[in-house]
Parts: sequence; C-alpha cells; structure tokens
Amino acid sequence: MTVTVITGASSGIGRALALLLAARGETIVALARRKDLLDSLIAEIEKSGGRALAIQCDVTAGDQVRAACASAVQTFGRIDRMIANAGGGERNPADKFNADVFAGMLALNVTSAAHCIEAVLPGMLACRSGHIVLMSSLASRRGLPRATGYSAAKAAMTALGEGLRAELKPRGIDVTVLLPGFVKVRADRKPRPFEVPLPEAAERMASAIVARRKSLMFPLPLVLITGLLRLLPAGISDWIVQRVQGPRQN
Repeated sequence: MTVTVITGASSGIGRALALLLAARGETIVALARRKDLLDSLIAEIEKSGGRALAIQCDVTAGDQVRAACASAVQTFGRIDRMIANAGGGERNPADKFNADVFAGMLALNVTSAAHCIEAVLPGMLACRSGHIVLMSSLASRRGLPRATGYSAAKAAMTALGEGLRAELKPRGIDVTVLLPGFVKVRADRKPRPFEVPLPEAAERMASAIVARRKSLMFPLPLVLITGLLRLLPAGISDWIVQRVQGPRQN
C-alpha cells in the first residue's frame, strides 16, 4: 500500500487529491495548518474505509515538516510519495512592490517544497524508490504583470522539479511536475479564462500522479497560449499580456 504525504491538504486541490488517492487505496498523511479541516478530511476518508493521518504543520517551517514526516514514518513505516501541494500567491504590483510579500510567496511555494524534499529524500534514496510531486502552474511559463511573485515562485518549482527528475530517475525515484491553469475552487469567485472545475482538475492530476507521469499541463487552450507567448518576440508577448491582464490598478 502506497503511503502518500500531501501538504496543503485541508482544502482545495490538496483535499480533493487526498480523497481521490485514498479512494484508490493509498494511505494518506494530510499536512496543513488548519487542524479542524484536516480532522474533517480524515473522518471522510476513514468513513469510506481508507487509512489516513492528520498532522498540523506549517510547511514553511522546516523543523515542523521534518517532525511531521518522522511521525508518518513512525506510524506507517515509510513514505512512498510526497506531494508538495501547499502554495498560493497575492498581487504585488510594481508601484507598490514589496520585497517581503515576494519573499513570502517564495517561502510558501518553493521553500516549503524544499523542506518536504529534504525530509523524505534520504529514505527514498536509501531504498532506491519513491515519488516526489511538485505543484507548479502554467503561470510559470510566462511572467505576468502584478503577479510576478507567483509566476517567479512557480517557475522555480518547475525548474526544481525538472532538475530533480533528471538527477533522481537513475536512482529509482520519480518526479512529477503538475502545471494546471485556472482551477475553479470557489463557486463565488469571478470566472477566469478556460477555468477547469475542481473535480475535473483533481481527477486529471490524480491520474497523472498514479501513472507517475513526468509532467502534466492543462487545459490545452492555456497550454497553447502560454507556449506561444514563450515563442513570440518579447515586445509582442509583453503587449499581449498587458492587455489580457487588464488596466493597471492603483
């Protein structure tokens, strides 16, 4: 039975992945800061006959991540898969650019993933097996106005995953990088271009994880658009995203 650790598991994509993978027979170790939501998730998994463990954890704190992973190993004997899902971002426009906000996005998205990798990699290397999954975004493919911190953080996640994948594959460890576009997590949020409903997005990602695919990008229209933006001359690409992102907000 696969023992899977998922960060940011209390809501959204993390929760949906935990439920889907548990339904596939995986043992879930759910990490997040909100203990009440974690307990609700564990109760739902166990009600369906699955096995799960909730550990309250701030993934930006390396000591908490290491302690959580040690607890998972103590309980279940090993960790087979680490899904570094925790992340997020906020606007950081140029006229109000704040280095602390930028650093916070790097810590939440990238440094937290590094803590997860550090915590599980020695055990995976020792047994020459394992699977690391990193949650990036199509936003990593092109820097976006007023969302530079998020784009930069996700670009770092993609590069981290690609480098680790090439290095670890010969040693028996797979790495998957997930690059979703807009995912509709909340019903009250304004629709965004080519948005994918959470159940569909989670199903696509869960299938890619189980298959240990090297990467997954979706939806296709945004994959093609972001790919084109990378190929166009910088001036034209900049002109397009300036208009897609809308007028500058003070």
